[in-house]
Amino acid sequence: MNRRQFLYGSAAMALMSAMPFHAHASEGPIVKTPKGSVRGLTLDGVHVFRGVPCGMPPYQGKHCLALPEPVAPWNGVIDAVTFGDIPLQPDGKGKPLGGGDCLRLNIWTPAPGKTTCPVMVYIPGGGSTRCDNNDVRYDGSAFARDGVVLVTINYRVNVHGFLKINGAPSNIALRDMLFALRWVQDNIAAFGGDPDNVTVFGQSAGATHITSLISSDASKGLFRRAVLQSPSALSQYNAELASKVSASLLDFYGVKNSREAVAALSPEKLLTFTSFIAEKNKDPKWCRMVGGNISIFKPYVDGDILLKRPVDAIAEGAARGLEIMVGSAEQEWRLYTVPSGAIDRIGEKELKGFVDATGFPADIVDRYRKAGRGDTPGDLFSALQSDFIFRMPANKVLESQAKAGGKVWAYSFAWKSDAVNGKMGAAHSLDVPFVFKTHRKDSPRVKNTLGSNPPDSLAETMHSAWVRFASTGNPGWTPFDTGRRMTMRFDTESKEVSNPWKTERENMPMK
Repeated sequence: MNRRQFLYGSAAMALMSAMPFHAHASEGPIVKTPKGSVRGLTLDGVHVFRGVPCGMPPYQGKHCLALPEPVAPWNGVIDAVTFGDIPLQPDGKGKPLGGGDCLRLNIWTPAPGKTTCPVMVYIPGGGSTRCDNNDVRYDGSAFARDGVVLVTINYRVNVHGFLKINGAPSNIALRDMLFALRWVQDNIAAFGGDPDNVTVFGQSAGATHITSLISSDASKGLFRRAVLQSPSALSQYNAELASKVSASLLDFYGVKNSREAVAALSPEKLLTFTSFIAEKNKDPKWCRMVGGNISIFKPYVDGDILLKRPVDAIAEGAARGLEIMVGSAEQEWRLYTVPSGAIDRIGEKELKGFVDATGFPADIVDRYRKAGRGDTPGDLFSALQSDFIFRMPANKVLESQAKAGGKVWAYSFAWKSDAVNGKMGAAHSLDVPFVFKTHRKDSPRVKNTLGSNPPDSLAETMHSAWVRFASTGNPGWTPFDTGRRMTMRFDTESKEVSNPWKTERENMPMK
């Protein structure tokens, strides 16, 4: 990989290359890890460590398109007071962002080394195209105040994380996640956490990839619980389809399928995959080939990390020894259609395209209309996509774990935001700030989606349930089974309901 690519967003990388590190004028808490000592910050009674070194910069030299490698030991004490880089990804205009020393962790803890607290490790989403563990919504202060050590991790995304490339390891993104979870096992006790009581959780793509992790033998012993928030749990390729997608994208780049050729692509060239995706999404044949889920970056069955489709492995007992919580928002896809105004432009053509790409019966649109899932084409399209990409895959995980005799709990996020002139609704990712209690953060992403007055009571209810689950293995409501299908419905008044997805299951069965 060329030097220009490596230096994108790599101020922290320059420090890494200058081992050993030395402390600066900071007086925060010091933790000694097996590699060396780090100094953090104390903010409002919470001890915070930002940008803690975990893996070597993964876009440099031999580390590019390779297995993650631990950082070298250092002498002295380094400051862990500023966030590290994020993985190479497109910004809002498709320009390169990140790509430096990104395999770093952020940690919030009540008392480093003095307690044995439950640990929660958050895997961010981003459609497998983006990833940012420094997002203000993932501030772990509220968890630390409630006695939990909270860790946020990064992983390589898009081409470097997911593409099937000759000469490169398979499923690099999943391997980065496993690598970070092993780091937690080896280091978290020094930060006050219990390595035998780890819960991994994530939302959207993060939850999707946790579906893969809990199905894989490679994750055994790394965590005992998992929370999957809006997982697109059926978003994996078989090896053949992964090869076809890879071949198409590399042909678009004009390079051969080899680690060396892909590593040599500049960030600008690499991120032109956004144009590739936009063009392919117009091709009905391509959309049918990928099964209607047009996100091109997905894990694939490689015979190593993934031996079969994750939900099938889970149904056979791969996650039977884990306690799992799974849920989704009730109007997921409105995040993608409401803010842009697309919901008012979608017509019968888009509804027909959905049916054509997914292979569902042609009358599914009418059935959704009669079931009260929407009146306008935009509302119906949003409802169909919500269920197809998120809600029914989440239900599939619940059913698979229950079938295997494992412990599993269901939830549904029902609170409707009044953002975007009251149209946002219970959209994708709105649950995240409530879980973290960051719903009052002065952040455009939070304000523009949660609207004028996000309820504190909902944040307290959801956050407490996640803390309780991480601490005890029970979030506080009836476990899911395929009979009553008890589900916690989170709203301004949260309550248990039975079989809330009955209409969707009957009209959109998924194998």
